[in-house]
Amino acid sequence: MKNREVDLKHITKIVFSFTPTKETSVFLDDFKIEYKYPTLLNFINVWKENNFAIYIFNSLIVAIIVVIGNIIFSTMVAYGFARREFFGKNVLFMIVLATMMIPPQTTIIPIFIIMKNLGWIDTYYALTIPFLVTPFGIFLLKQYIEQLPIELEQAAYVDGANTFQILFKIIFPLSKPAIAVMAINTFITSWNMLFYPLVMTTSKEMRTVQVGLALFQKFNQVDWPTLMAASSIIGIPVIIAFLIFQKHIISGITQGAVKG
Repeated sequence: MKNREVDLKHITKIVFSFTPTKETSVFLDDFKIEYKYPTLLNFINVWKENNFAIYIFNSLIVAIIVVIGNIIFSTMVAYGFARREFFGKNVLFMIVLATMMIPPQTTIIPIFIIMKNLGWIDTYYALTIPFLVTPFGIFLLKQYIEQLPIELEQAAYVDGANTFQILFKIIFPLSKPAIAVMAINTFITSWNMLFYPLVMTTSKEMRTVQVGLALFQKFNQVDWPTLMAASSIIGIPVIIAFLIFQKHIISGITQGAVKG
């Protein structure tokens, strides 16, 4: 067979299967495949055949819970460090910052033991609760809250507002740019997490998208079109998250650039 053109429309892979004998031999020389028609078949196969819908759903649930938890709890901790005076505040804050330098591989064993004793292995609790407060979120929001005028809080106290009212009605609205930066960073970190979900999950139904992609690469080492389709699908939620928070991120940059 020489100079024979193969016109592909929905075919993404060709497999030659034969049993050679002593009398027969097969030679393939200068064999080229030309894709003349764009197709979404690879995306459809990834979505249907490789359980990526379940993986993406799990990652979305985990990322959303972690982001909401950091918005609430990290802001509360940051407000305490920024506006309250208590014994050992600076030392405690330095300890919080020091935890950012600890490799996650060194803490995975004690966290796994705790989750096992609580019966949370292979559940959403194990994937979300240890990350509801992060040192980066505390540090970022503390630095931002310290730049806010304290006179607004003092006026609110004079009007009879309590600490929680000031936090949720004054600090939260004024800290939207910093919260947006923390939210997008937390979402991307949670979405791209591989090692921790791989250790904490044991069933296919609880795998996150990065674990699914890693296993997919192991089982389909040469199926590059399908692998690239899976990688493209994984990137879509991150792009959507950035588009949602970009207005607040840009406003935070412009507010930081204007003095006075």
